[in-house]
Amino acid sequence: MRTFIAVELEPALRSPLVKLLKQVFPASPEVRWCTQDQLHITLKFLGEVSDPQFGSVCEAVTAVSAQVEPFSVRIKGLGCFPDPRRPRVLWCGVEDLSDGCRRWVELADPLLTKLGFQPENRVFTPHITLGRARSPAGGRVFQSVLQSAPPPETEAMRVREVVVFESRLLPSGAQYRPAFKAPLGGSG
Repeated sequence: MRTFIAVELEPALRSPLVKLLKQVFPASPEVRWCTQDQLHITLKFLGEVSDPQFGSVCEAVTAVSAQVEPFSVRIKGLGCFPDPRRPRVLWCGVEDLSDGCRRWVELADPLLTKLGFQPENRVFTPHITLGRARSPAGGRVFQSVLQSAPPPETEAMRVREVVVFESRLLPSGAQYRPAFKAPLGGSG
């Protein structure tokens, strides 16, 4: 199954993003905007995970999560990957107030690498993907949004668990299903 590890968003963080997606961002066939159910903070994308591997992944996620105390995040600002001149992904910034996301990723990477998953070569940037450009015209839509949309900002959310999601690719877009949850240390 196609799998990733993430932080689920509470309604207080999800709500302003849904409002942006529905009321502010322009409809365009050149952009695939995320749906409400697709909004999350990805900690690690694993790709295909076999059934035998899945148990080991859950054990690793549990072990790492036990070492990280609950932490706080909040939404702040908009940005894009790879850069503003050629945006392909529009994202909402995540302020990792006590570096909990970064700490989780740093602890998880060696364990997941031992299970055969690729180590992350890029600097971890916590974010919430809002949309993906289907073409250079979609990138121009993102440039317009970055210049005109009000940057979202929320109160802090306390993260108490990490979720392993199954991702199913459908013609209508990706569907995510929580497959396993691991409490952070001191929250279970």
